[in-house]
Amino acid sequence: MNLLKIPKSEAVLSFLKQDEILNLNMIGMLKYEPKAEIYVDDLDHPTGVFIRTTGYFNYLYTKNNAFIDAVCDTFTEEGFYGFSGVEDSISERILSKFKEDWRNKCTLYYLPSDKLDLSLQKTKAVPLDPKWAPLVDQHYPYSGSHSLNAIIDNLKNRLSSAIFIDEEPICWVMIHEDDSIGIMHTQEDHRRKGYAVDVTIDLCRRLIEEGEIPYLQIVDGNEQSPGLALKCGFVPYAKCTWFGFTVGNPVDEDNE
Repeated sequence: MNLLKIPKSEAVLSFLKQDEILNLNMIGMLKYEPKAEIYVDDLDHPTGVFIRTTGYFNYLYTKNNAFIDAVCDTFTEEGFYGFSGVEDSISERILSKFKEDWRNKCTLYYLPSDKLDLSLQKTKAVPLDPKWAPLVDQHYPYSGSHSLNAIIDNLKNRLSSAIFIDEEPICWVMIHEDDSIGIMHTQEDHRRKGYAVDVTIDLCRRLIEEGEIPYLQIVDGNEQSPGLALKCGFVPYAKCTWFGFTVGNPVDEDNE
């Protein structure tokens, strides 16, 4: 099977919207990442969509094993590669062909518009200015060499919500580059006061007002976030996997 590189098209979006909730991350990437490369097997009637980004993570949706195999054949250069939020069956097939570096299984949740309960928000929340990005990165569990720039980009170009006390943010949440909700944090002295619910409801309200579907992915083993999601009206939809693999013997610059 040959993969065809194409610009964003209605055919691609229509294909992804066959399972819109599962593919909200890919739809988000197409919206926010103009440099993303899009590959299909057919211009008008694709059986799969592969999005290759300039960063570490890639995106894939298909029910065609031959399409998955064709995508795997594109990873010929030595390097470290990752996939974000793909169906478990896709991750299993890809990882059977490469050296696995890591794997995180997640549950995908989304918020139907009729499940949004504005009465849950008790405290006013406002967008978070990009000047607070270093503070956000300081408390981000996945902070690394590229996370600060990603957080700055998120705050500049996507929605966020925060609660301030004495002119400092004490609880916040924002939107990742794939349109998912994440990077939530409440300062320790202000926990168990309902602030996480406040910023979540505020952010979801604004997303829905813009015609978006709020969604998030919670890694298995996270014992607190599922309860918060359910309290805010989110519905579990599907299981998905984030993972990374290695091709060849590349040098890990972060560990040099």
